[in-house]
Amino acid sequence: MKLKTLTSLIFILLSTFSFAQKVSPFQINGELFEIPGKWEFETQLKESGQFHLSNKKEKLSLLISVRKPEKFEFFQAGLSEIELLNKFYKWEYDYWSSSNGIQTEVSETKRNDEKKYIIWKLTLKNMLQNNNKDQTSYLLYAVKNNNLISINLTNNTDKKKLFTESESIELLEKVYQK
Repeated sequence: MKLKTLTSLIFILLSTFSFAQKVSPFQINGELFEIPGKWEFETQLKESGQFHLSNKKEKLSLLISVRKPEKFEFFQAGLSEIELLNKFYKWEYDYWSSSNGIQTEVSETKRNDEKKYIIWKLTLKNMLQNNNKDQTSYLLYAVKNNNLISINLTNNTDKKKLFTESESIELLEKVYQK
């Protein structure tokens, strides 16, 4: 009996130790996000409602927002969650696709209607503040618990090896699906 108890205790301690600091939990407007790795809160962008998180070791930035759909100009009562998701994506797509003096490329990379999210890629071309290099972000837009969720992952361009598209998508899905 003592051996069984000791074995159980060792297992619990090892499990706790091995999983410690493997995720950083953040609760944003009632939604819990468990982000793989060590992430720190930087600031909240008041205008967009985005929470800025950073992983200094990986030189990555995340912007996460959780907002009620009624606060958006495209909202219409009676929309299904998929219709709402599509309007959310189109609203953002239209914004970035219009020139506004910034050269951009916008493309959808993955869609999961069952889990109600769209992952898309935004490339800002020849950014002056980025030594005229392109800056690429991957974004996950979703509808969950009557909230519109946006998760924006940006590689810092001073990083030696940028995340690939598949690595970026995998991280976004892990953050969203906890």
